[in-house]
Amino acid sequence: MEIQLFRIDDRLIHGQVVIGWAQHLNSDTIVLCDDSVAANEWEKELYLSIVPDHIKAYVVGVDNLSKEAKKEDNDWGKTIILVNSPFTVEALWERHIVVRNVNVGGIHFKDGRREFLPYLFLNDEEINSFKRLMNKGVEFYCQDVPTAKPVSLKYVLENKG
Repeated sequence: MEIQLFRIDDRLIHGQVVIGWAQHLNSDTIVLCDDSVAANEWEKELYLSIVPDHIKAYVVGVDNLSKEAKKEDNDWGKTIILVNSPFTVEALWERHIVVRNVNVGGIHFKDGRREFLPYLFLNDEEINSFKRLMNKGVEFYCQDVPTAKPVSLKYVLENKG
């Protein structure tokens, strides 16, 4: 499954994704994958309202994305997939959806998290999730905006942890 950009960002769809990433990459589709948003019509409509008309946008749960990803006729080459945590990436792996290259955007401050980068705060459970995925061969790179230099999450965890 070749995806233009697979991104973890706890804000999901927002200006940085739509204006920054989608415009920079010339994306034609944004897929927000989150079970709780997919189950909440108001929240789903709120996120979809941010996306300009020339970009297709969908909100799906993990099971629905897994089913779509297994269809051979899907073209994901101009698609951004957004999830809010490494736990969603693990849930996709459990459903045999292998994602090898993941952009880590903003995971912001909450109690119990510590700072690794100005836009990356993680707790122990999140760090462990990332490590489990790295052990499966997933490569994570931290890059909040397209013009920033990407940095390996493995490097960040080893040197700032």
